[in-house]
Amino acid sequence: MDYFTKQSWKTAQQHLNTMNHQIQEYRIKKLDKFQFIIIEELENFEKDSQSLKDLEKEFVDFWEKTFQKFSAYQKSEQQRLHLLKASLDKNVFYNTDYEDTVFTSEMCSMKENMKMLQDRLLKETEIPE
Repeated sequence: MDYFTKQSWKTAQQHLNTMNHQIQEYRIKKLDKFQFIIIEELENFEKDSQSLKDLEKEFVDFWEKTFQKFSAYQKSEQQRLHLLKASLDKNVFYNTDYEDTVFTSEMCSMKENMKMLQDRLLKETEIPE
């Protein structure tokens, strides 16, 4: 029985060693697979991160250009409004010489028309002798 016990003990140890070895290999495979997935995900994250940085740069560049164009447009419009206001002030509001000329001309024309009307009325009301 002693021989049988020793053989059983050796066989049990061999089976335990084999199982232990298989368990370790299984764990190593799982860890390798986990490591591969983590590395792959890190690479994907780095690519995505770089894509986002590029997109952010494009976005900032776009808004800077848009802001510059808008600022230039705003400045141009302010200059245009200033010129229009100056022109309006110069040619409409402060051009009293032209208004005086028009007023005088109209008054003369009215006086002439009134004089002609008076003369005609006087002629019509005259009693023939």
